[in-house]
Amino acid sequence: MSQVQPTMPQPVAEVFRPLRGEVIELHAKWQLFRQLFATDPGRIDLLNRFALHSLDQGIARVDPSGKRVYMELPALAMDGVAPADRESVLIGQIKHALEGVPQRVEWDRILVATPAYRALEANGLSGNLQGFGLFAESQCQAGCGGFGLQAQLKALDQEPADGVDAITSEDKPIKARTFVAPFSYIAVWVIDPKTLEVLDRQESLDNQKLAQPLNKPLDFSSGEGQKYIAMRISEVIDFSIVEAVMNSEVSTRRGIVEHGPVKEVKPEK
Repeated sequence: MSQVQPTMPQPVAEVFRPLRGEVIELHAKWQLFRQLFATDPGRIDLLNRFALHSLDQGIARVDPSGKRVYMELPALAMDGVAPADRESVLIGQIKHALEGVPQRVEWDRILVATPAYRALEANGLSGNLQGFGLFAESQCQAGCGGFGLQAQLKALDQEPADGVDAITSEDKPIKARTFVAPFSYIAVWVIDPKTLEVLDRQESLDNQKLAQPLNKPLDFSSGEGQKYIAMRISEVIDFSIVEAVMNSEVSTRRGIVEHGPVKEVKPEK
């Protein structure tokens, strides 16, 4: 007996095929991120070095001639610590480690970059983010199709008018149904080196939504595709940490001087 293969109605197929392609692409991007960073200790260390470099860039803007000492603490144990308590436990462990550094009494300030553990849902991203990562929105956000004629027509659009604002690999704006977003959710702490008192804490959540036209997909299995994702992640980390430093006590304490043209000021008589 011959078997009859079910066929998909044409209107459904026109909606299903592009959405299926986008889901497959998102899965590939997530697998790429895991290959790049999530399981290799050396690559996780690379992300931490991105953060240290960005911290240095922020401080250099505030005090270009200042002397800076770099420190990296070993991974701190957070197993079994409730999310609400992680921040206090983390900063307590950092202070304990600094107590054994006697030369800190000669320092002016200590700046520490850590993951931000407070839940915050913003900019269309999950409220469970912390540290650095790649958020993947695989659920269609606009022009997803439906049973009505208008919904079916919207599903055929290359870019739905009410899609998510994103950018392409060519830095062009695009309205997207789905996206991936490198994110940096960090806290920058300013600590008094002598008393180890926390003087300031700045939190920063930044992301960059990325998407591609259906007719110009990126090959994320290639070296170029991997470099592209790594570049986007480093850009977000850099912006996030530098912004936190510039908004911190270190910047407001010293002040930022803007140089402009010389103007003659005449005293009032």
